Amino acid sequence: MAVLSASLAACGGEPASKPSPTAATKPPAKVKLVFGVSGHKALVDTYKQLAAEYTQQVPNVTVEVKSWPTADQLTAAITGGEKVDVVLTPRADVVKFAEDKNIQPVDTLLEARNVDFGDKYSREAMEDFSVDRRLECMPYSVSPQVVYVNTGLIDFEAMKEEGLPTPSVRADGSLRNWNLEQFGAAMTHATEQRKGLRGTYVEPNLTALMPWLAGAGATLFDDPLEPTTTALGESSSAYEDLVEVFSQPNVLATSKELHGRTPFQAFKQGRLVALAGDRSLVSELRATDGMQWDVMPMPGGNGTTGDYAGLCMGAEATDADTAADFLTYLISTESVVKMVRTGHFVPVNSEVGYAPVFTQPQRNPRNARIFTDTVRDMQVLPEVTQLAQLQKVAAAPVRGSLTVSEPDQVEDYATQIDELSKTVFPQPTPTGSPTPTTSPSS
Repeated sequence: MAVLSASLAACGGEPASKPSPTAATKPPAKVKLVFGVSGHKALVDTYKQLAAEYTQQVPNVTVEVKSWPTADQLTAAITGGEKVDVVLTPRADVVKFAEDKNIQPVDTLLEARNVDFGDKYSREAMEDFSVDRRLECMPYSVSPQVVYVNTGLIDFEAMKEEGLPTPSVRADGSLRNWNLEQFGAAMTHATEQRKGLRGTYVEPNLTALMPWLAGAGATLFDDPLEPTTTALGESSSAYEDLVEVFSQPNVLATSKELHGRTPFQAFKQGRLVALAGDRSLVSELRATDGMQWDVMPMPGGNGTTGDYAGLCMGAEATDADTAADFLTYLISTESVVKMVRTGHFVPVNSEVGYAPVFTQPQRNPRNARIFTDTVRDMQVLPEVTQLAQLQKVAAAPVRGSLTVSEPDQVEDYATQIDELSKTVFPQPTPTGSPTPTTSPSS
């Protein structure tokens, strides 16, 4: 873990001073930059705040923030020719953007501005945003899946007294970790105490199942960066273990048992004990009166799924130096702290991720470090189009795997998913094929 800077350690994680732009060169007389973003309104509003503050500090530069509701729509706009100087980009789009020359590498520009690529950023994050050994974009945010738990519905002390497998709890009452057996025991015990209560809800599709599989110890893809197939057949034992837990009475709710509620509504109303989700659920749960809740890793503690977003520079930036100055400003610790305060943002910058401004030890979730800790073992999903195709082709075997009479039947379904996934991903060119020959003419 990175050592916290004095600016973060002081004042409970608050920055000691306002961020200031770091310019390697003096900008031209007047420059207008376009910053392309997507996401929740709270995030977009904070991007606009940062842009306005930057303009105040560098009066000859104005920054227009253009926003799209989703990352998919932003990607489509960039692919369609939208001109931006700095753009928030999902990791899965980086290779395509680089190949299509929508973006330009940022490594030398940021090195010239003394950006620290060291302990603040994981090696995995830096590699995920690199193409042909060039850093195309700067890792910015991450969205690991965790399990939200209504702790008011689970009596861990009673479980312990009954000799049940019990998740470990810290002295301050916050949760630590759990294996699949402990998760199943907690869901079963809680639902036995209250009529109509169910453990959790998992949409019966591959995307929803993947974080649970990763937590159970499954390797999802043969290659994390350029998959050619899923690898669930090789991880069928983990898949079987997960299905065995899900098949226990009342652990997994059906869509009918939600009674028209969304899974999140059912969780907030105390109808579900647990629910997988990312950081974006925190602000609404904090506004839910009387609810006791925390976050836990995916059961098994072996990992999760999620994705990164990075800040990239447009290939046709109005002024590359000025755009690089603004990007440097955005990734500064002080600017990232302001993004963290939205409650929807998990920073890649570990200096901020482990600071009190993010963990907020006096507020729920008490176990907020999980958002940062789980990134180390996070399996990154493929780009959205591939994921949608994969979900479609694997629909039948996924449903079948969740309704088996015996867990050892899961292996056949896992193998089916692997075979079907080959129709989604590019396949390697066979090597060592014999060169065609022709018969000598007579």
